Amino acid sequence: MGSIITLPQYLLFGLIIIIIIQILIILRFYKKRSRGTDSIYLTLFKESFNPVLIMRNRKYVDANDAAIKFLGLNSRADLVMKHPMDISPRYQPDGKLSEEKSEEMLALARENGHHQFEWVHTHKSGSDLFVEVTLTAVTINGQKQIYVVWRDITKQKRVEHELLLSKEKAENSERLKSAFLESVSHEIRTPMNAIIGFSELLNLNNSSDEEKKQFVFYINKAASSLMLIVDNVIGVSNLKTSMSESFSTQIKLGELLDEVFTFIESETKMRNLEVVVDNKFQTDKTIMVSDAFRVKKTLYQLVLNSVKFTEKGQIKFGCNQNGKMLEFFVHDTGIGISETDKQEVFKLFRKGKFKKEKLYGGSGLGLSIAKASVEGMGGNISLESELDVGTKVKFWVPFDFEDN
Repeated sequence: MGSIITLPQYLLFGLIIIIIIQILIILRFYKKRSRGTDSIYLTLFKESFNPVLIMRNRKYVDANDAAIKFLGLNSRADLVMKHPMDISPRYQPDGKLSEEKSEEMLALARENGHHQFEWVHTHKSGSDLFVEVTLTAVTINGQKQIYVVWRDITKQKRVEHELLLSKEKAENSERLKSAFLESVSHEIRTPMNAIIGFSELLNLNNSSDEEKKQFVFYINKAASSLMLIVDNVIGVSNLKTSMSESFSTQIKLGELLDEVFTFIESETKMRNLEVVVDNKFQTDKTIMVSDAFRVKKTLYQLVLNSVKFTEKGQIKFGCNQNGKMLEFFVHDTGIGISETDKQEVFKLFRKGKFKKEKLYGGSGLGLSIAKASVEGMGGNISLESELDVGTKVKFWVPFDFEDN
């Protein structure tokens, strides 16, 4: 006799079937939902305007077209399975190794779920690419991965760099100008004190005629020094305007060299310096057609520099013909200029760095104005120097000459 299924057993069996069907429906629903979520990530990944990449196990496993284009690569194959350090410089701007810093950033993203920071990648051409990186820990297709988004900030960084350079340049210029004002005030007081002092001596009744002549000579010399300082200060504002204009005038070379010699004679005698004037033209009748004022001022400036920075030995200056150019030269056995300072001394407000045990005067304008003045006449200027050996300065200007 067969078994008999009672009504409660039918109900129990049917209930089990219904539960199984519901479980299958729920599983299918969540499977579709999961696929839908994955498709959202896929759409965002492919269509994003910004470079987007997927990382797994510290390496890139995929990248969108924007990322490939951004790096200048040909295809995804050039990027897949590469570590961030493979497309980055060895060091980041903060001094950290790219390999070490990338590990730190990935660890923070995994720990916090996301992390944002700045990074430098390398374009295929070798140029730097500054990016703001956002790392987000996600699960795609059941696998834990890092969703990477780059935002290009290269232009921003360049602007910041230029602003920083401008700021540093402005601060440096302000420091130089302050030093110049302090220096030039001292340079002006020195000849002014001489003028005032010798003028007072002229009023003394017990001064002989010979002494008075000597006082007048020193007053005239101090006044000339003062005028040269004033000319230099005024000349600063003309470096980019009137210095480019040259006016043809005439000058007797022999007279110019004698005038310079006379101007420095008392100072060099006092310091036991030998002065040699070397005039290859050998005649006072030689007339040079050029800008006489600028030539005279430039030669004065160079010779006075030599006197100022030469404590012993010789100063030699003169002129010579060099093709279609007239060559002036000033040689000395002074303190010299270091290799670092050779180009600096031709810049505004710049002076060489001298021995601390002695203070040398100067406004830091003479050589910069001399250079601009000579170049304004279509000429050129050069400087050779060695510390504790001496300095040789030459400048060339176009000329014509005639004999009276």
